[in-house]
Amino acid sequence: PSVAAAPVAAALLTAAAPLAASAAAPEWVGPVSSVLDPSLFLIQFVMLLRVIVSWYPEADVNALPWVLVCAPTEGLLRLTRGVVPPSFGVDISPVVWIAVASFLREILLGQQGILVLMQQRG
Repeated sequence: PSVAAAPVAAALLTAAAPLAASAAAPEWVGPVSSVLDPSLFLIQFVMLLRVIVSWYPEADVNALPWVLVCAPTEGLLRLTRGVVPPSFGVDISPVVWIAVASFLREILLGQQGILVLMQQRG
């Protein structure tokens, strides 16, 4: 590198400093990540329990302990059944929510997730 290139490089670094400061992660990324990760995991876990309960058709879903799994999930599943109706006696609506939560968790919080990359740049 030439001696004349040093002042040019210094000028470029000085000009890029405000850009680097604006690339810092917003302060909301950390709290959102810390709430979103357990929430999406909880959705996946409860929907997986719902799939397991569906394997036992003789289980009374209005009695304990099944009501603890079925009551909170029924609203989401009812909406999903309107879009993806059960076919051949198989209700795949819990599987749809497991897939959605898993996809969102990976896109936002995975190794190359959007929020993770935002935190790493900050």
